[in-house]
Amino acid sequence: MQLPRLGTSEQFAALRGFLKGANYTETSIVERLQFKSVRELGDIIVRRGFEKCVAHSDPLNILIRLFLLGEYIPASEAETLPRAVWSVMGALGLIADQSTLSDRFASTVALYPVGDRYFISDRWSNADHSPMPTFADIVYPAFTQSTQDFLLFLPEESCDNFLELCSGSGVAAIHAARYAKRAWASDITHRSTGFALFNAALNDTQNVTVLEGDLFSPLRGLTFDRIAAHPPYMPVLQAAEIYFGGGEDGEQVTRRLVAELPDYLRPGGRLYCRTLGTDRTAAPFEVRVREWLGAAGPEFDIGLFISQNVEPYRFAVDSALKKQRGPAEVEEWRALFSTLGVTDIVTGALVIQRVAEPRRVFTVRRAFGAKKSRELVEWTLRWETAMAQGKGVAAFFQMKPRIGPRVELLVTHQQLNGELRPRTFTLKTTHPFILDCKVQPWMCDLLTQADGLVTVEQLFADAKSKGWIHPQTPAEEFARLLGVFVSGGFLVVDEARLPAAEE
Repeated sequence: MQLPRLGTSEQFAALRGFLKGANYTETSIVERLQFKSVRELGDIIVRRGFEKCVAHSDPLNILIRLFLLGEYIPASEAETLPRAVWSVMGALGLIADQSTLSDRFASTVALYPVGDRYFISDRWSNADHSPMPTFADIVYPAFTQSTQDFLLFLPEESCDNFLELCSGSGVAAIHAARYAKRAWASDITHRSTGFALFNAALNDTQNVTVLEGDLFSPLRGLTFDRIAAHPPYMPVLQAAEIYFGGGEDGEQVTRRLVAELPDYLRPGGRLYCRTLGTDRTAAPFEVRVREWLGAAGPEFDIGLFISQNVEPYRFAVDSALKKQRGPAEVEEWRALFSTLGVTDIVTGALVIQRVAEPRRVFTVRRAFGAKKSRELVEWTLRWETAMAQGKGVAAFFQMKPRIGPRVELLVTHQQLNGELRPRTFTLKTTHPFILDCKVQPWMCDLLTQADGLVTVEQLFADAKSKGWIHPQTPAEEFARLLGVFVSGGFLVVDEARLPAAEE
């Protein structure tokens, strides 16, 4: 399939101005298609039945039908659009004559807004609504649920050098161009490179460089203070599209990316990676990620923020049903996961932070509760970073923690000499993360004293006086123990309040 054509700055300005003038925005599209939120835009790919919503021929409806629903547009309707704009669309290769009589037209690509920017990608269906055959270097839409989650976790704070790997349409790099001094988008396929170049020009982003190559290969000698990646991560038994398969365990590309990261991430910089990983009998995913960093591991913090957990057998069944492969494929998956020792499959945001100065590094794993947001990720990383620094521990000792709003204590009992006696104590919470933690009985007594009036220093002294901890226990060790309860949501302190949307 042909790539769209790069035009002049005047042509792109004319197209951009028309799209904005026609109110071709996420909000307007959602309202016109009668969706509840922008996150439902991804449903356009799998749902039909929008005809009544876009029946009349105003510019917005024509754009929706042409570039989102991918329908034929009769020449009589096309003529209602400004001739100059229609000419630009043809010159850029966005529309094609679909009949020998030239009485109808269809788009060659999908074109849509993401936030306040416009992007093109490959279509997902033909104009007659039949599925578009996939191919190895297909460029996926930039508004799918997975991509929306990818963008959701990226902080929009100023930085010097921003890099998007496995960039596809270049959506993250082009959005980052608003707050980064320079942004790069790199992808292994020529087709993605062409689409990203087009999208950069469409949005008039002068500070974006688009490169073609395998992961970091075209970027040798450069370093970045923020790297974003949405690599192929679906486990596959056979090679499929380049942008789909992540090897048998889904970790193939992510593993290579992490292994090369130390050469490209600056001190104090972060990688934000939307990916899938497997917990195994040998070690959970986040622990194996640290191993991938090799000798540089002690220079990095690791945060895993989980959006979804899937049992291996459930994944195998869903995969076989989706591809109509049957029980044989389920058994093939079962055998593979058994060989690898896979116990769980997790999807979410992997954040890797390089320390700015020598200190203890941390590894944190959190599963989102009812809400997920970049603010919650940043809050967790700020707290864990502070607690890994000596000054953060000292400050925590003067804070007055209180029990979180949704904390539960589960106690199991065991029969002993005819009596039921407490055996295990487990703290649980669903806010802001879903987390449980087995604790010693004395921890339950200690937490009940955390009423927002007593300092951590006083709790430390009380724990020693009552013999709950050894008299020689270092203050830093005690503070780090309680610090984990804060980042997990079991304790709350006013000095590190949750983001407003999460409280």
